[in-house]
Parts: sequence; structure tokens; C-alpha cells
Amino acid sequence: MRTKQEFLSLAEAKAKFSKVVDDSLNFDIIVTKNGKPTSVVISFDKYKKIMEFMERVWDLYLLDLGDPSLFKDLKLEEIFESETDEEGE
Repeated sequence: MRTKQEFLSLAEAKAKFSKVVDDSLNFDIIVTKNGKPTSVVISFDKYKKIMEFMERVWDLYLLDLGDPSLFKDLKLEEIFESETDEEGE
């Protein structure tokens, strides 16, 4: 299933943010900065579904390893941290 996407520059998204939020209920909004995709605005329902899916996949991954206790200190959130987050920028 391919979701419709719309690309907007950061300036466009800022200028019509209320419309961006409304449109995100129907399709994904990809925000670009200097011509490069940097962020995505999606509906909260879609976000929840993605996170629930990721939790299930993570649990299955740990089960497949045979000994999930080896990864007891690793959290799903850490997978999504970018290098920028780790550097504190």
C-alpha cells in the first residue's frame, strides 16, 4: 500500500502549517530544507500504528535471537536516535 505524499519546503510548511496538519490526515507531508527531505508530518493515528507495528517487530526480533536477556538494556527508542541526537545538537 503506497501512501500519497506531498513535498513542501520548510518555508511553505511554516506559512500554511494549519493546512499541513489538516492535509496530514489524508496523506504524508514531507518537509524539505535546502531541497533535501528532513521531516515528515503524518496523522497521529498513522504514527500510533507505526509505533505499535515497530513494538511487535521488535518483540519478534528479540524472540528470534533466542536469549532476549542479552538485549535487556537496549530500548526500541534508541534505534530511532540519530547521530545528531547523540551529539546533542
